[in-house]
Amino acid sequence: MLDSEIKNLRHPAEIPLFIICLLVSIFIYITLMTIPILYPEELGVEYVLVVPIAIAFLSFVSGQTYGGMMANAIKLSEKQFPELYEIIKRLSSELNLNEVPDAFLIQEGGLINAFATRLYFRRNYVVFYADVVEVAYMEGDFDSLEFIVAHEMAHIKAGHVTLLYNLSIFPIAFVPVLKNLLWTALSRAREYTSDRIAIRLAPSGKKGLIVLSAGEHLYRDVNYEEYLETARTPEGFWIWSTNLLSTHPALVRRVKAINENMPGRIF
Repeated sequence: MLDSEIKNLRHPAEIPLFIICLLVSIFIYITLMTIPILYPEELGVEYVLVVPIAIAFLSFVSGQTYGGMMANAIKLSEKQFPELYEIIKRLSSELNLNEVPDAFLIQEGGLINAFATRLYFRRNYVVFYADVVEVAYMEGDFDSLEFIVAHEMAHIKAGHVTLLYNLSIFPIAFVPVLKNLLWTALSRAREYTSDRIAIRLAPSGKKGLIVLSAGEHLYRDVNYEEYLETARTPEGFWIWSTNLLSTHPALVRRVKAINENMPGRIF
């Protein structure tokens, strides 16, 4: 998939929201670095090192996360869940990634999730919770699993996991009002972007989103068309307010967006 295609599939609000978050973050960084110089008695001089400290903190967290996977998860390969690993390799090629990311499978007490991230200064990797993978290995539905894989790989392709990207928006996560308005809105835009890329790569796997709601077994019994009709009904205040404070768009919005080939509502 060419970069021009990614540009067209990226949610139209993602870049504007990122620029706003970037400008606010730069202001926060500059403020924290200059005030100690101007008023050293009121704020410790250690705040001058806020950027190196942020880099060190993010790098430490990424290292701990990767270390946890290496210590406790199953690393996928041609000999370890080869069918899933083959999907990862093929999607890496289709997305023109520089390398195939590491991939891990881990049991998390029944939670249904997957995520893509990066061991900073080293390599990208994806993590799949065991219950997500059961969609394919227990239910025989590799199409839905491929959509989920494609969604996570799309985060890598779209640049959402890099150190520079996350450093650029890092301070906002610590400012309550800004976090609830800007940071979460940008996160929702990123999810829409990854959904749009994923449905292009795995169009027959759109029921993968329903797994998040109905679970890795019962999702097959969900009447998808009926669910889609529910997603198309007018929203009330509580869906709107739930969505507003969430890092992920409301599931009904995501399902509606991929079926109507629309960007999806952020607010």
